[in-house]
This record gives sequence, C-alpha cells and structure tokens, in this order.
Amino acid sequence: MSGSNNKQLTLPALRGVMGNWVYYTCLMSVQELSERVRFAEEVHKNKNLSGMIQRQLRLTRSAQIANYIKNQPERFFNSLVVATYGGQPNWHAISSVKSKPGGPELGELSEEALESVGFLSFRGDEELFALDGQHRLAGIKKAVAEGLPEDHADELSVIFVAHKTTPQGLERTRRLFTTLNKTARPVSKGDIIALDEDDAMAICVRKLIEETDFFSGDKIAFVASNNMPTKNAVSITTIGNLYDVLITLFTQIPTEIKARKADLQRIRPSDDKLDAYFELSKKFFGLLDKNFSEVQSYFKSGNPETVVQQHRGPHGGTALFRPIGLDIFAKVIAKLSKHMTLEKAVALASKLPRNLGEAPYSGLMWSPSTKTISNAHTITVREVLMHMVGVSKYSEATLLSRYRKAMADETAQLPPKVT
Repeated sequence: MSGSNNKQLTLPALRGVMGNWVYYTCLMSVQELSERVRFAEEVHKNKNLSGMIQRQLRLTRSAQIANYIKNQPERFFNSLVVATYGGQPNWHAISSVKSKPGGPELGELSEEALESVGFLSFRGDEELFALDGQHRLAGIKKAVAEGLPEDHADELSVIFVAHKTTPQGLERTRRLFTTLNKTARPVSKGDIIALDEDDAMAICVRKLIEETDFFSGDKIAFVASNNMPTKNAVSITTIGNLYDVLITLFTQIPTEIKARKADLQRIRPSDDKLDAYFELSKKFFGLLDKNFSEVQSYFKSGNPETVVQQHRGPHGGTALFRPIGLDIFAKVIAKLSKHMTLEKAVALASKLPRNLGEAPYSGLMWSPSTKTISNAHTITVREVLMHMVGVSKYSEATLLSRYRKAMADETAQLPPKVT
C-alpha cells in the first residue's frame, strides 16, 4: 500500500478493550472515510488472495448502497471496523472533567470512565483499511465520487484497531477479518417483513394483514419461509410466501410503479407510490377471489378451516393452497400481464388445471406415493403452465424434452393448451 498524504485529523473517540484487542470507536465523515480508508487488500501479502477479496465487492452492491446514501433521509449504518498501521495515531484521554455547579454526576465518574473518553489523532501518513463493512465503504466511495451536496453532514461510527505487518500481526488481523465476516448475519426475512419501514413488499404485507379481510386472523401463517407447517389446517399461505408474491407483482407486472427488487427493498417509496403498491396487491387478490372458485370459497367462508381441509392435505388438493403453487400462478399471471390487462391475465390463468393429482403437478410438484410437495421441478411446472397459455420461454420441443426427463417418462405428452 502506498504512503498516505492526508492532513492531520483528530476524531472524538471512546477507548475500549475486548479480549486482547484495544479498540477506539470514533465518528468520521463520509468524505474522510472515502478519502482515507481502503479495502482489506493488505490482509494478504499475496496479491491473488487480495484480489479474491476485491472480487467480492460487487458493483451492483456498491451502487445500491450509494443510492441509499444519496436518497434515503433515514439512512443509517452500523459501525465499520478499520485497521490502522504506520504513522503515529495517538490517544488523548480526558483525564479531568469538572462537574457543573449543582450537578455532581460528572464529578462522580470513575477514573476508568474518564480514561475511556477522549480523542484519537492521526498524523496523516497512517494506512487505514476496512476489515468489516467493505461493501458499505465501496458504496460510500461511489456516492462521494458521484457528488454529494455541500451540506451533506453524515458521520459514521468507525471502530479502529491496531494492525502490525509482522507475520504474527498479519495472522491476527486475518483472523479478525474472517471472524467479523463469518459471524455477521443478514437480517432475517421474518424480521424484514415484521419491521422494515423501507421495504415496499414488507410494508404492503403488513397492510394486507392489518387492513384487509384477505389475510386477517388465522388466514395467514406467520412463517417466514414458503413451507407451510404440516399441522396448519386454516391458513391459505405463509407470510413469507405472500412477501415473495408481492415481489413478483411489483417487479414484473408492467405498471408505472414497476421497479427493481433491490430498489424496492432499500429505498422507501413515496406515500403515493406505497398507496399504489397496496392497491395493486388488493387488486391482485381481489381478482383471484373473483376468478378462482376455491379462493373465493376460502375468502368468503366463515370457517376457513373446512375449506383448507378440502383443498390441502394428504389427498393433495389444489395448487393455490400450497405456497409453491401460489408463487407459480403469480409468475404465470405476471407474464401474461405483459400481453394483456391484469384482469384478462387472471381470467385466462383461471382456466389452467389446479388439481395436484393432474398434469403437470402429479409426479413433479406432487408425489402421489409419498403424499408430499416437492420444489425440485418448479421451473418445469411453471413453464408447462405458461406453455398452456402461450407464454413459455421454451420452444414446445425443448419443453417436451424437459418435461419427459423430469417425469422419467419418454412417452409423456405436454398437457393441451387452454384458450
């Protein structure tokens, strides 16, 4: 790493100890971060190994974060962890603090507390590189390079740790690098659905549950995956599946509010757009209610459990009462909507077979022998259904070959098209 020519910098800081690491938690502007902090290329002396780290910094990810920095008023990051070596960083503790008259609180602070508060100064020739938060750093650098307003005053929490370039120091820093990145866990899908105030799908899922009759009460299973609990005999689908269906609606149906998934997840739409997404959600499930008799009987029933038992169980049942089936039909309808109105798309899709004991489900999505659902051939099932309404991405010959292979039956024929 080449020498740095940055000016002197002093940052407010807290000094702490954890294990055998002494660390300093500071506040640093995005401009200073962009200018001074580099990526973790010095964790390895071997440049090919360093290159492996750099290849993880996907351009799409940095662009998303840059966009988030520039456009989300409620943006917030957790702390970046930065290693420092070379130069002459100095810790300046506040060794004495006089309490204000009538306020004994500060006067009662312990010596340890006073020594933990102070400033960390950098001479300007230190080498700084990120151990944790490299994608955030890449987004910060991109946002600064593209230009931020002059009054942009973001300060980020940065944790500095000391690094030495000795073999032992490199090993110690590499261990910290991998520990931080191995133990980091993304926010769970369930937490996003329940709490996220930027994610358009999560917001609309909550509104569908709280403000409509479609998924009120027990009609939705509060499970973040697409796996319906075996013992659930009352819910039509899971909250995780509902979220995925909304992704399909918002990203594939050709409307003025159509957007990329990453943008919908990271930047809260305007209130008007959120209203439009919610209206699209209600319209979609209202059209299912109107065109699919089994869905209508469920939404209108005063005892939904009896309807579920009819359409989901060891006997198989109906595709729309399985999360995987609802997801497939949402994608088929979205594809049709590129060629016709959403109303006509749902009406045409309602002519497709839904009984799991029939083609194309039996033997692919539903096993009559084990009485279980499988997602191993989801794409084939979906494309056969799309073929039946004339919108498959595969030619008929290619799809037939794929269908026969999945069925392990060279005499199998594609189901007839519907009109």
